[in-house]
Amino acid sequence: MASRAVGAIGGRGMNEKGRSALPLAVLVLALFGVAFGSIFVRLAGAPALAMAAWRVGIAALVVVPLAWARGGGPAPAVAQGQALAAGLLLALHFATWIQSLSYISVSASVVLVTTSPVWVVVLSWLFRLGAPGARQLIAVALSVIGSSVIGGASLLAGLESFRGALLALAGAICMGGYLLLARACQRQLGFLPFVARSYGAAAVALWLAALLSGTPLVGYRARTWLAFAGAAVASQLIGHGGYNWALRHLEPVFVGIVLVGEPVLASALAWWLFGEPIAPSTWVGGALILAGVVTGFAAGSAAERRPA
Repeated sequence: MASRAVGAIGGRGMNEKGRSALPLAVLVLALFGVAFGSIFVRLAGAPALAMAAWRVGIAALVVVPLAWARGGGPAPAVAQGQALAAGLLLALHFATWIQSLSYISVSASVVLVTTSPVWVVVLSWLFRLGAPGARQLIAVALSVIGSSVIGGASLLAGLESFRGALLALAGAICMGGYLLLARACQRQLGFLPFVARSYGAAAVALWLAALLSGTPLVGYRARTWLAFAGAAVASQLIGHGGYNWALRHLEPVFVGIVLVGEPVLASALAWWLFGEPIAPSTWVGGALILAGVVTGFAAGSAAERRPA
């Protein structure tokens, strides 16, 4: 979603201290919001589809009326189709990633799902949207090696752990596809209309999947409802929304590096709140993955600054 805004940032927000303070504060708040996403999943103790459906559903109930109130001209059919496809990928992202937390630790899951920027590079190459540069190839290699370290350790720990690692990676791939469609779609729709359509499509898909699979959507205790609301407001609206808003005012590499802090903070929170240890394989693989993601962000920023 953020890709469209990256090229139009310029230096204005970074040069004026009074204007850069607010985006920085929003970015820090967004970091905490997304980092708490996995914590809310643990606190809810609900099926993955239920958590995903309520998280995206509540967020859609906020952004769809806002986009409707703002109005706007008719959207091109291609852009609308891209937004709906992006919504389906977003639904798959949450369904697979949240389910992964049933099998592996928060640290392993969040580190693996953070590889989504690298999958943007891979998918762009597969669909002939652009050949990766040298830095991007390094980013992919580091992330693949890091994922292999975590995945290999998960396989040794048992098939359930390996299943969790695969689900987290599937969530990352789906998010990579979502970001690609968002970049293309927002050029025609704009940020809020795109978010409204994609969140709406994701919410419908998740609720249908939950209903058809017999997943209970009601009848939970108060703590679970609070976790649903926290995931929707803190992680989805403030977290993901804050990142995208901050990209309009801060340098993309800076925002990207802050984004890498998500698995670090999430792992620390899981250790503090639930006593979840961080396995040695996660330390090693996570370091490689995060190095790859930072390298990929730096390469993307250099490409954005290069004259056409």
